[in-house]
Amino acid sequence: MTNSQPKQIICAVRGGAESRDTVSQAINLALEGSSRLTFLHIMDAEFLQYATVGPLSVVYNELVEMGTFAMMILCDRAQRRGVTDVDFVVREGSIRKQLLQFAIATRAQVLVIGHPTRSPGRNVFEASELDEFIAELEREGHLRVIQVTPAAPGRS
Repeated sequence: MTNSQPKQIICAVRGGAESRDTVSQAINLALEGSSRLTFLHIMDAEFLQYATVGPLSVVYNELVEMGTFAMMILCDRAQRRGVTDVDFVVREGSIRKQLLQFAIATRAQVLVIGHPTRSPGRNVFEASELDEFIAELEREGHLRVIQVTPAAPGRS
């Protein structure tokens, strides 16, 4: 990949407050190069394999709707900042597999992702796993991965 301005940027986010710096970085990159920006939200349905009651599928459908709504908000935010070509995709499945497949399918030049943070829930990647996965993404997806470390809490 060359160092020219990317035509397509993917921003993979969960959509919560911890994604704020990742989203800002992706928007800034899109504005610098008049690039297309796609927000990618992946829902991992692994927990459903342990479900024994029907209502969990209803909860999962609600989570998909919430993810879609969060991505719509991010698109609106990017447009208000001046990004003219922005969209979003919500996918279901293994986060690792979906990230790699989407990167290859879109032929994006840049993928912006957040760095794992300490949180009440389990992170998809441990720090060492993430470094290995980033190398795989860059190699297989032929793109540059930008990893954004969130600012310290309390920063405005």
